[in-house]
Amino acid sequence: MPEQRGSDLPEIAQLARRMHRVIGGVLGMELYSAPAWDMLLDLYLRDERKPISLTSLCGASTTAPRTGLNTINRMVARGLLVRSPDPDDGRRIHVRLSEDTTAMLDTCFAELRTLLR
Repeated sequence: MPEQRGSDLPEIAQLARRMHRVIGGVLGMELYSAPAWDMLLDLYLRDERKPISLTSLCGASTTAPRTGLNTINRMVARGLLVRSPDPDDGRRIHVRLSEDTTAMLDTCFAELRTLLR
């Protein structure tokens, strides 16, 4: 059963994000790029799990906008992300983590926590 959020899992996720950036900085992002991971972390760490616009989420990755959009489309097709229209602006699309993805990331960060202890 996935762990309930509210523990130290966001701190572990933040550490994972920092580690990812350090490795990318050392190796160079052209060699060490994981746009899906960048986006998943961005959504996971977002306050109150608020959805983010498609354009903003593309900016969370370190890739070209087209690559970011293709990555989002693949994650939506796999059920990792959910798209929904912005109720205030019909031109904008919001993206959020699916419930299963949130549970999967909770499990991932709980496992990372055990490795750190």
